[in-house]
Amino acid sequence: MRSVPRLPVLLSLFAALASPALFAQNVQVTPLGARTGEFCQADRALLFEDPTGVRILYDPGRTVAGSADPRLGAVHVVLLSHVHGDHLGDVKLAQDPNDPGSACSGALKTSPAVPVSNTAEIAAAKNAAVIVSAEVSTFLGAKIEGLRGKPTAQCAAGNEIVVPRTEPCRANVGFGARRIVTRTAGARGVRISAVAAEHGNGLDPAFLADPEKTNLAANGLLAPMGPAQGYVLGFTNGLVVYLSGDTGQSADMRTIHDFYRPNLAVINIGDVFTTGPEEAAFAMTHLFAMTHLIEPLAVIPSHANEVATEGGAVKAGTRTARFIELVGGGLPVYVPLSGRTMEFDGRAKCVAGCGAPARTAVKPNPH
Repeated sequence: MRSVPRLPVLLSLFAALASPALFAQNVQVTPLGARTGEFCQADRALLFEDPTGVRILYDPGRTVAGSADPRLGAVHVVLLSHVHGDHLGDVKLAQDPNDPGSACSGALKTSPAVPVSNTAEIAAAKNAAVIVSAEVSTFLGAKIEGLRGKPTAQCAAGNEIVVPRTEPCRANVGFGARRIVTRTAGARGVRISAVAAEHGNGLDPAFLADPEKTNLAANGLLAPMGPAQGYVLGFTNGLVVYLSGDTGQSADMRTIHDFYRPNLAVINIGDVFTTGPEEAAFAMTHLFAMTHLIEPLAVIPSHANEVATEGGAVKAGTRTARFIELVGGGLPVYVPLSGRTMEFDGRAKCVAGCGAPARTAVKPNPH
């Protein structure tokens, strides 16, 4: 005889179906760059919002105007891939991104952020949970303590971090581990996992106090801060986002694919210091008939180190254009135009704010 579900089970199912999170199914992704509507040279920062309302700022860098930037709103979590100044924020934006005359090149109007950093200032003012590597956690914790005049607490002893908070906290996450950020204890939240990134992670002595500041600078050295890292974010609508950090392509990407199954990737394409457009395209697609690594359903290029767009359109001859050419028409490419919020469903389909994916008909050229 077929069993009838018990009342508590039915009530639990109804509660889940009635959850507001299931009616607001999209993850919002907002680039915070130097000039509204463009993809500019120094642009790194992205702001994510889960359907539950959890808001995550990734790599604030130089194009966020500190904690007072009106584009930020609430920030529950701050993620940092590594401590280089263009990600940590050795300066903060001091130009109006809505002014069409504002710089899009490297000649930004900025104000100093050393020795505190743009990242620490934002985290302190927003009462955010800073989720980074162990070495960077203690460093940023000390910076936040200096701003607030009292120690920066650990976020939580276990995996779960409940937001919003009444004061900032610091948490590290190791490779192969995860944190879960939720609005309500025990409820579903955003899963944050650290993954490997092949890149340096030396800290400019300008962020340090003496005698380390002088000693390191006199010897041309950077302070070692442990390994750089990327992240995988698992949102409550099913979207899984790979944040590459400044990595080069590596065999670790296949492990990231096999275990986490990201369906949206944010990949750096800047070349010279990071993955170039050819290498980034190889990591995303079946370029040159070889096995791809990450296998996302859509991709957002990042860290292009160029004025990539004009009037919101990708400029010919740029690294961004080259990446789009190499990826071809099989993988949607969404260019991160500052201030333009993109909304993704659980299958990495952009359902609002993206326009048509950036594509070209140019065939890949391995030479």
